[in-house]
Amino acid sequence: MNRTLDRRTFLRGAVMGAVATLALPPLEIMMNSSGTAFANGTPIPKRFGVFFWGNGVVVPRWVPQQTGRDWTSDELRPLIDAGLKDYVSVASGYDIKTGNPRGHHAGAVGILSGAPLIPQDPGNAGYASTFSAPSIDQVVASHIGMGTRFKSIEFGVDPRVSRSEGTTLAHLSHNGPDNVNQAEYSPHRLFSRIFGDGFVDPLDVQIDPKLALRRNILDAVREDVHRLNAKLGASDKIRLDQHLEGVVSLQNRLYSIENAPPPPTACIVGDSPGEIGHDTAQKQRDRSRALSDLLALSLACDATRVWSNLFNGSVSGTVFWGIDPNVDFHQLTHDEPGEQPKVHQIVTFIMEEFAYLLNALKSTPEGDGNLLDHSVILASSDLASGYLHNLVDYPILLAGKGGGALRGGVHHRANRGNASEVLLTCLRAMDCPGTSFGVAGGQVQESVSAFES
Repeated sequence: MNRTLDRRTFLRGAVMGAVATLALPPLEIMMNSSGTAFANGTPIPKRFGVFFWGNGVVVPRWVPQQTGRDWTSDELRPLIDAGLKDYVSVASGYDIKTGNPRGHHAGAVGILSGAPLIPQDPGNAGYASTFSAPSIDQVVASHIGMGTRFKSIEFGVDPRVSRSEGTTLAHLSHNGPDNVNQAEYSPHRLFSRIFGDGFVDPLDVQIDPKLALRRNILDAVREDVHRLNAKLGASDKIRLDQHLEGVVSLQNRLYSIENAPPPPTACIVGDSPGEIGHDTAQKQRDRSRALSDLLALSLACDATRVWSNLFNGSVSGTVFWGIDPNVDFHQLTHDEPGEQPKVHQIVTFIMEEFAYLLNALKSTPEGDGNLLDHSVILASSDLASGYLHNLVDYPILLAGKGGGALRGGVHHRANRGNASEVLLTCLRAMDCPGTSFGVAGGQVQESVSAFES
């Protein structure tokens, strides 16, 4: 008998009189015979993500010397060493051309929306701004995000962002002017939001102890697990077991990260930033990786298909404890002399964490491939060089295969190209409608054909 299972099947149970549900990963019983679509003919969904970090790169150590597939780069070495080169393309020679060149502000708005910023400068001094158009994650979410529980998910690693210069530097995801989607910096709260029954304001940095293990979703759905197991083949049973084990493992890991006291040798410069879980080098890495694992699980459960990761904010006060516990990243980009070896180490660390995120998706099977095969991920920063505050030869990566829409593994160098062309490439890979993207100097009609299959 040819048995199939609907992709939208949930495990169900009761907890304290309330209904608890847990989404399932894609199983073979849900697929067609070739594993390229679900049994009902629905194609495997594409996912879109943005990975963003503040303060730029060391451009000479970022840009590969070789074009095509035989490229290498000092600062991109972690991606190569992690076996991800075939999934990552490098765009160089592209500039932010949206106008009003105000350093971090113009770069962030330009690379995320392809549109000019809206100045909101205070009367005394300094910059302030907001977006004039939606960020690209929300452009994609408006096209594909309505069929999932969450239109999009926003998270970040370091919560120390600049909140006194408008929304541009404080938030990545924008719906429009002064209209933002706030990032969640606590893996514990993000887990509870997606898989539990509680939602905590992202701006409230206090951990609610009553949330800790208050709802054991797995126990609630265990009877439904036994019912479903009777329908599954051997490989699907293994995959379901791995999925449920992953939920338990991640849940326990998040509580450990959030609640464990700092080690005796913890190096804390000045006052505590007030957020648990990012105030030592190890916690910084642990927090990043817990969020990456949670992202992979969220995508596997089809809780969302659009996400953004504000790894560290523009300007802000992010300290990378394992590299220089005494000076924040932004200040290092201005003050470190010469070839800026510490800035280079920080960018390399960020790429290590980006590599971990990509491998979390790559190691999650789906259909005939994995989550990274079905993803389009834009990775970039708010500047090219933090020292020069420039917007030329911008650092841009495009990761994932987009369900076959992207080639991967290519370094393409343009001649003073428009960075919005890479954003249009993302939109076309995601099957979003429209023949152009961007506003004013950021508007383009051409994508980057070198990246497209």
